[in-house]
Amino acid sequence: MASIDRTQIATAALAIVDERGPKALTMRAVADALGVTAMALYHYVEDKAALVGLVVDEAIGDRPLPAPSGEGWMEDALELARWMREGAQRHPGIGRLQQEHRVWTPTVMSLGERWLGLWLQSGLALEAAAEGAMTTLMAINGMVDQEAALPSFEAPDDDALAWFPNLRVALTSDRDRDAAFELVVRSVITGVHQELARPGSAAVS
Repeated sequence: MASIDRTQIATAALAIVDERGPKALTMRAVADALGVTAMALYHYVEDKAALVGLVVDEAIGDRPLPAPSGEGWMEDALELARWMREGAQRHPGIGRLQQEHRVWTPTVMSLGERWLGLWLQSGLALEAAAEGAMTTLMAINGMVDQEAALPSFEAPDDDALAWFPNLRVALTSDRDRDAAFELVVRSVITGVHQELARPGSAAVS
């Protein structure tokens, strides 16, 4: 029987998710990829949830986190948002696995702590910073999810759009997705921070 370890299991499992989608991730599929029996995997991962945890950590850890830019917390937050988007593009099935299996590994929580830490650098109190961090994270993840769905999106045909000329422009224009992401993320981070920093803001009351 082939000798394996947790790193090999994580690498093989991530390759399966990347190539065949999150539904293809099973103990049997990983075992077959490694040339071992499914039972052999249970010496290293106790169940499917533990396997998913390994995969999520592998996806997060395959690139170094961006270093501080020296240009302030907001630029660092923007850079981390870009890093998260790139990760979702490289491994599009990971987000769904994390949500379905409620993965909270130390690696996942460290990433969340870093995002909140950037918001704390903005000068907001902890409660307001936490609200800003969670609100903007949901907005960013929502945009990334919508981007992932674009390849399967079909716009109405020309006949249907003939009566809606403005909508036609919006649906058929050649958009720069990178520029759109920058616009949305910068606007969301800036706007949320301004609202939370406003005296008397009711956002966290």
